[in-house]
Amino acid sequence: MKYTISKEADKKIEEDMRIICDELKRRIPNVLSIILSGGFSRGEGPVKIEKNKMYPYNDYDIQVICNFKLDKEEIDKIATEISEKLGYKGIAIFYPFKKEQQKMKDNFYIDLKCDMPKDLKKLLPRIRTYELKNHSLLLFGEDYRNLIPGYNLKDIPLSEGAKLLLDRMSQMVEYYSTTGKYEKEFLTYIIQQAYAACCTALLLLSGRYQIGYKKAMEIFKENYEKDFPELYEKIPDLHKKIEKFVLWKINPKKLPKNVEEEWFIAKNNILEVSKYFFSKFLNKKILSLDDLSKSILGMGKKFYMPFLNGKLEKDFGIKNKIISLLIWPSVPFIFKHKYYNRLSSFGIRKPSLFFARSPDLVIFGSVPFIIGSIDKSNVNMELLKQGKELLNTVYPTKGETWEDISLDYANAYIAFYLQKI
Repeated sequence: MKYTISKEADKKIEEDMRIICDELKRRIPNVLSIILSGGFSRGEGPVKIEKNKMYPYNDYDIQVICNFKLDKEEIDKIATEISEKLGYKGIAIFYPFKKEQQKMKDNFYIDLKCDMPKDLKKLLPRIRTYELKNHSLLLFGEDYRNLIPGYNLKDIPLSEGAKLLLDRMSQMVEYYSTTGKYEKEFLTYIIQQAYAACCTALLLLSGRYQIGYKKAMEIFKENYEKDFPELYEKIPDLHKKIEKFVLWKINPKKLPKNVEEEWFIAKNNILEVSKYFFSKFLNKKILSLDDLSKSILGMGKKFYMPFLNGKLEKDFGIKNKIISLLIWPSVPFIFKHKYYNRLSSFGIRKPSLFFARSPDLVIFGSVPFIIGSIDKSNVNMELLKQGKELLNTVYPTKGETWEDISLDYANAYIAFYLQKI
């Protein structure tokens, strides 16, 4: 089976897949199907070879099909234990977040999803759904992929691109350290993730997105100046940066000469791309970090409505968008309730301020200020303060320095997205 660009590495991945399948069949009774998606299923899985040992980058995207529901905690427990059996630490390393513990070799994990056959029919139009149906590998059992709706790539809402850009900006804040508490290799991977998000989001905007790191990069490279002339004027070498880091991901050998300098270039680039993307997505003029933050804070309906419409149709057969609009106001409160319960489980007091917006939008709304406040030579304390004050409304934020506030941000972001929404 071809998982990577290296025949030698393919043997390592094949052995990992065997162990994963054996463990899943042992731990989940009567497994019907095990499917691999993501880069490794397309032969683009990134693997680092070092001293005759192979380390996969990224994660293994594994979809299990069985005849009963498993809760999120049990799925995470299984995924972590199998990750540890393979020699990795799994998601247990993520919270509470410690920057100095984030090493490329340790951070690899299994991204495990578990659904019943009937659930596949209800999957929403997302990149992951399209990949699972059209670009995945059946590792074990019966093939249930025919149950997945036959979405086209153009059915994927732009909110997918919005979420991707915000996730990658969040990762840039998480993994950069002003005191050098980062591994250069891992920081390079985070830079690559940021550029891949820029590529995907912009291709979704132009209607040209295709699955595959290299394929998407080549499409973007060919059409960048023509499709995005305003952005091209501001970042004329964006396509070259995307190409450089995508090729590095597929075959991660030599690190950039100055990783920290590349991080600062990438953070400026993803901010410019985000301002451009959100201005088109939300039909607003976005010129500053303040504009970007306010747009993120106020985009709830536009951001979530495509998925709310899809969920109502798939789960209840409701296609009436008026009903979606009536239900929409309850969504932020549901998310807030789940998030505050999560904070309580971590022993963290919930903020006393009442905030009507969904916590994730508040967290994301703070990230332009936090990431935008730092430059190579100094920190803009006014911007950092704006980010801190906003974040503090949904997560207790006591830090005064960029380093401390970025750590608070990392924990707030992880606390929200480790839960099952």
